[in-house]
Amino acid sequence: MASSVLRSQIPLGGICDVESAKHVARRLFESYDRDRNGILDQGEVAPMMVDAYKGMSKGFNPSKSDIDTYLRILDRNGDGKITIQDIEALAIKYLVGITGESPKRPKRQYSKFVEERLDVARRLFRKFDQDGSGFITENEVPQLLIETYKSMGIHYNPTQEDVKSWMRMTDLNDDGQVSLEEYEDLVIRSLQHAGIQLE
Repeated sequence: MASSVLRSQIPLGGICDVESAKHVARRLFESYDRDRNGILDQGEVAPMMVDAYKGMSKGFNPSKSDIDTYLRILDRNGDGKITIQDIEALAIKYLVGITGESPKRPKRQYSKFVEERLDVARRLFRKFDQDGSGFITENEVPQLLIETYKSMGIHYNPTQEDVKSWMRMTDLNDDGQVSLEEYEDLVIRSLQHAGIQLE
């Protein structure tokens, strides 16, 4: 019974669930973050590369170019730093098998107040999904943020760092774009954080 429950939490093509993948990522990150500053630098990534090749019974002495390429691959959000979130995103992608698919949230009945906020969010999402792809890309985020704050009576002009931060919070599967469901999840989390009763 327990194994069938566990199997039902593992997406097709995955070898573990999200929490297990995050655990693997944390263990991996902690074993290479020697200075414990929360960021993997070139000196910490090179041994990771060497060990990965050792695991395949191959020797490898990475060049600076190899390390730079590896750093770009590991830096999932493009902020120039390899953090635990970057390693978790890769672990989820390769161990769980979630790629380009938003985590599914069970349908719930929300209060009228919450549904009104979600309706506004849906209208804004459709308005700023300029190419009609069903996703918001980083290029479409600034106008979305400006309009969202404007609807609350606040003048706000987001910086590039604000946009990147918003993407990190919202793009749950780290595919570089935000689905409507991911955007709704952000709205719900924000309302919960503000202490608003959801149901």
